Amino acid sequence: MATIERVDPHDDAALSAWYRALRAGASAGRGSPLVAAYEELRSSLREPGSAAQRSAWAAVDGGAVVGSLLFSLHGRENPELADVDVNVPAEHRGRGYGGALLAHAEGLARQGGRRVLLAEAFVPSACAPEEHPGAGFALRRGFRSVHREDHLVLELPVPEDRLRGLVERSRARRPGYRLSTWSGGCPDGQAAAVAAMRTAMERAVPSGELEGAPRVWDVERVRAVEARTRRQGYASIASMARGPGGEPAGYSQLFVPEHNPGEVYQDDTVVLEAHRGRGLGEALKALNLLRLRSEHPDRARVHTWTAAVNPSMWEINRRFGFCPVEVAHRLQKVA
Repeated sequence: MATIERVDPHDDAALSAWYRALRAGASAGRGSPLVAAYEELRSSLREPGSAAQRSAWAAVDGGAVVGSLLFSLHGRENPELADVDVNVPAEHRGRGYGGALLAHAEGLARQGGRRVLLAEAFVPSACAPEEHPGAGFALRRGFRSVHREDHLVLELPVPEDRLRGLVERSRARRPGYRLSTWSGGCPDGQAAAVAAMRTAMERAVPSGELEGAPRVWDVERVRAVEARTRRQGYASIASMARGPGGEPAGYSQLFVPEHNPGEVYQDDTVVLEAHRGRGLGEALKALNLLRLRSEHPDRARVHTWTAAVNPSMWEINRRFGFCPVEVAHRLQKVA
């Protein structure tokens, strides 16, 4: 019989055992798993930001950690939401550990006044979610798949001349537009524009039937997130497009994790509606990849997630050479 125990994030031995169970469970059966590094999760648990309150819980049986729970309460903009991430290594499945961890998470959500539980499952493209161990587990316990995105991977390096060609391809369609790029925190003159772009991204990105309100970004939030991601070991690369009048028109960002060698995360790419049709999204992504090629030549893959209902971004990703490897199902349970 397992007990559910809270993990002290300052106890490296306990946290390491919890993380090994998380990583084993999250990687099982996946061809291209992307799992946060130990150092990233340790930092996020020890120094949480204002966007969420996180806690780590372990299922312990016979002194061994046989399952993990990462539980998060959303911040001020979504006070009814909680994120639940349950992972059980393959060799420990079928013994009720996952169910015990989920029941504990539901109790934590009730205590926190949360009405909606959110989770995620990564399913091979050819597999129905109900046939997948993780997704099927959640569906049998009252979750629904309310949004899906394809997890795409781009193998690096992309030839430099190809990237420069993608930047130039739309030049004739964007007279008067200025493109800029930087590494690390955004320059002071760009911070307000980045906040506006990130707010626009949250409002524009397809989200299916997911409950919750998009966050509103300001310069303070941009700087706080930059500081937190630096603590977690992420370098960043970003690019901005400004229109003929100097107004922000588009934005794209990559994250390069220090503790996950070889991998790169494609974060936001957004072009405001009034500026679409000029190839800005493609040019911004290509600029970032050129800088990535120069500053981080050791990286092997870029990961991105694109909804099937976003055909324009799918087409851009196809031109770069991104290939689908699995489907990310966003799961939701409403109390």
